[in-house]
Order: sequence, then C-alpha cells, then structure tokens
Amino acid sequence: MQHSYHCHPRLGAGMHGPMVGNQRLHVRQGEVDATCGYHCVLMALMVFGQVRRNALIWDTKDARLVALRKVAQRYYFDGCEVEELQQQLAPYAERVHCKEVRSRVIERTLDALEEGHLCLVCFSTERYMHWVLAVGVRCEAGERSDLLVLDPAMAPIPLVPWNAMLTGWASKQPRRVVATFSERVNIDAVLVLSPVAQPQEDE
Repeated sequence: MQHSYHCHPRLGAGMHGPMVGNQRLHVRQGEVDATCGYHCVLMALMVFGQVRRNALIWDTKDARLVALRKVAQRYYFDGCEVEELQQQLAPYAERVHCKEVRSRVIERTLDALEEGHLCLVCFSTERYMHWVLAVGVRCEAGERSDLLVLDPAMAPIPLVPWNAMLTGWASKQPRRVVATFSERVNIDAVLVLSPVAQPQEDE
C-alpha cells in the first residue's frame, strides 16, 4: 500500500531531527515536570517564526516570551488543560490565532493540517494525559489516515520532521505510536493554531 507524508511547509529535517530553517525545533520535557503543553507551545511558536531557539536557552528581552514563561510556571508538575494553554499563547495573540475544535474534530483537524496550520492535541490513557503538536498528515492510498506529531516526551528522530504518530485518526481508533511502543488513547482536545494575517504596509 502506498503512503505519503505531508508536513507543515516551514518544517525540514536534519541530523538532529525536525528543523525550522537552521534551527533545531524539537524541545523535550523532563520526565516528571508535566510540561508537555508548554513544550508544544514553544515548538509551535518556533514554527511560526515567533520564537528563536536561542531565546529558549539564553536570557531573553522578548516580553512576550517572558509573559509566556510566567504563565507556564504556574502549571509545572501539575500539567495544563485547554484554558491554560490558551493563557500561555495569549502574549502572542496578535501573531498566532488559537481556536479549540469542538465539533467534527477528526475532519477539522485533518483539514487544518492540510491548510498549513498546526494542532495542539491532548490525549489520555487510564494512567496519564499528554499534549503533542501535530505538524502533518500521513495518507494511505490517497486517504488521510494518521497525524504526524512532535511528542515532547520522546527524543527526536534524525532526518525526520516528526517523532511520533497518532494512527487510526480517521477511523476514530487513535493510537500513540512512538519508536518503542504503541498504545490506545482517547482524544480529549484539539487546538488549531494559525498565523494571524498582518496588514501590508504601503510602499
């Protein structure tokens, strides 16, 4: 069966895995800090060109990133839900639009990714809840079937612009698939992120 993979147009891949231009994209959460949502927000902002990787490491004078960090610190070790992720993105509201998908979630998520948007996807099992950043779609025999995601809990994969998949998306039987295991999950929330069109300056 023929497969094809379609990622966000700004994404590339290198020896360190996903890249945006010459910047490594993937950021990884700690084992016990419950900051998957925060790390997904940072990766999305890098894809949209709103944050540079070196600003994550060095002190920054970017007031928006400082504000995001202050909000995110409240949820360290507790995790966050939809409202808390929206609060983290609030400093970037003039540049990044965030909307929760509440109906026709499967179809609208696939459409959003096909249109070049990103999706923050929250899923859960009996043991935990987790956020990933959906960056593309895998098609099987021409039909959209799976989400290509950046999972902040897993290491990046060299030469590949994603490091995990949510398979069975179109069949409503999603599974989290990473390099070392696969498990059945329940989809709890999807936030579509898209760049806000900026007014053109007269020349």
